[in-house]
Amino acid sequence: MKIYVATSWRNEELAKIIATILRQDGHEVDCFCDTSTGRYCFRWTDHFEKIEDANVFSFLSLPEARRAFEEDKKYLDWCDAVVMIYPCGNSSHLEGGYAKGCGKKLYIWGQFPPGYFENMYSFADNIFGPDDLGQLRDTLRDNQLRSKEDNREYGNRTARS
Repeated sequence: MKIYVATSWRNEELAKIIATILRQDGHEVDCFCDTSTGRYCFRWTDHFEKIEDANVFSFLSLPEARRAFEEDKKYLDWCDAVVMIYPCGNSSHLEGGYAKGCGKKLYIWGQFPPGYFENMYSFADNIFGPDDLGQLRDTLRDNQLRSKEDNREYGNRTARS
């Protein structure tokens, strides 16, 4: 299964760990902050000293921001599923919504504080708490196996035609 990991830069190390685990499980994984795969990564801190120095217009006018968007979109279009690691920000939520709207699977995993809820998380194919990483991995593996079986069945039908 091809997986896009969506989360915040605050979770950079966790994102890399989850990406490594999912790769060990046999998945192809894009992790927005992992340059070891040749992926383009962009940090706003490379251009602005303080976040107050930027706004949506100054940020989006940067060629690097446009390149980062194109890179993210390329991998969102490529993936079969998005694993959104919570807590995360608006970009991750938009990535998850875009992927779901394109017919891809959306899984949300993370630490949800008491009193936190989002009705729109009902779009997700499944939501996992912090102790449920094994369940997330099992779900992704089962979907990968189901996808391979579907592809074999499609190939058998096509060969008979």
